[in-house]
Amino acid sequence: MMILSTQADGEKHAETISRVRSLVEDAGGTVDDVAEWDRRTIAYPMRKESDGLYVIVTCQTTPAVIDEITRVLSISKDVVLRAMPFRLTTAQLATVQANGVPEPVDERPEREERPRGGRRSSGPRRRDR
Repeated sequence: MMILSTQADGEKHAETISRVRSLVEDAGGTVDDVAEWDRRTIAYPMRKESDGLYVIVTCQTTPAVIDEITRVLSISKDVVLRAMPFRLTTAQLATVQANGVPEPVDERPEREERPRGGRRSSGPRRRDR
């Protein structure tokens, strides 16, 4: 899974995805699915960006190739905000191969309807010395 910067143009995004694909295929692995989840809000800002382009690449390869992909993506700081490999079970891989990566579901209400955070107290706070 990669979170790409929205500041970078689409050409750099495509170049990064094709680089990952070529690393897997050159080592004899297979790329099963590439899912782009569009622009989404990140849970916390990374490098002063609050949005990112989520890309999920499902592949079958060796751990050495995954290490190389992680190294290459960590160098591309201007395009890649975060990259994290996940290992799928056999059942999960079969589901992805049959149906692709499912879109995420956001079950939270819209921002203005969310409960306000903060400390809740029943009265004035006393400070003990």
